[in-house]
Amino acid sequence: MIDTAFLKELIEVPSVGTACQPIINLLQARIGAEFTSRWVSDGYVLFQKRGATPQDLKVIYVAHLDEIGGCVYGKYADGEGYITRCWGNQPSIFANAELQAFDYLAESADEAFPVSGRVESVDGEERMVLIGEGIRPYRTVFTFKQETTFDGDTIAGKALDPRVTLYAVLEATLQLNSPEVGLLCVMAEECAMDVARKAVVYLQDNAPNLQLIVNADVPWIRNIGDGQLDTPAIRIFEGRNFIDPMVGIHASDVLERKGVEFHLSAARSGSQTLLFTPLAPTLSIALPSDGVHLPVVKMSLKGTERCISLLKAIGEASLNGDLLPTARIA
Repeated sequence: MIDTAFLKELIEVPSVGTACQPIINLLQARIGAEFTSRWVSDGYVLFQKRGATPQDLKVIYVAHLDEIGGCVYGKYADGEGYITRCWGNQPSIFANAELQAFDYLAESADEAFPVSGRVESVDGEERMVLIGEGIRPYRTVFTFKQETTFDGDTIAGKALDPRVTLYAVLEATLQLNSPEVGLLCVMAEECAMDVARKAVVYLQDNAPNLQLIVNADVPWIRNIGDGQLDTPAIRIFEGRNFIDPMVGIHASDVLERKGVEFHLSAARSGSQTLLFTPLAPTLSIALPSDGVHLPVVKMSLKGTERCISLLKAIGEASLNGDLLPTARIA
């Protein structure tokens, strides 16, 4: 059963780039005292059962926290406002939407304030100029301001990428409730994917017993083969990148025998998954959206439930030792 009240709060909380403390604080409140967290500024937060060590980790779920948006640079030389840099879509998409801004060091959504934008030509390039009280050069960030709604099976709102799959990996982690399972939440995927390397280096040095990494994200339905809003997929290719196809196909066979609802697929778009493949066998899980990187996109509640079930089944099968292919060398 989806906790729509919490999911709504998770979707609506603003967090852009590595300015993710509002959503991290929300997650910490949800995950509770039975879990500890390792927080690395401008990087990631890793949740694990209290009393467990990184050496205990066998399965890690990965999702990113940040949504599309942008940051403020200096003053606009030819009029009111501040020049910005936009991440995730063109300036006009932001300028034509209701926006909210907040300080890079903000702790909660309560610190956000309304702003507006317009598009100007600056040195021959379209840039968005941000206007509003409280803007501070080089430390104000912004994103959409949009209420999340639920209508039948449909979730509609901003930032469903990545917040719906973030919710799914969180729920799978809580349900498995194991010291061998961790939840890794990475910042800045929408604008600086290499930030995830900080987590990769930490795990490489401190988690030698990893058996499986599972990255979950939200692609546009047009970018995933045979995409279905109500059914998650295992992606064995992300664009031109191989995401351990042998592992994904073998896992698909195991999960199909267990009656798990999903499909095997490939995507035209990519995620941060490739960065983690050197660490351990890796699966890429996708739950598509109708629209992407817009003020309002749509997803499926049934798809979300199935995504949680898929993620949990993957974790259980991996911990039981029957998910991965065995060596065939004579």
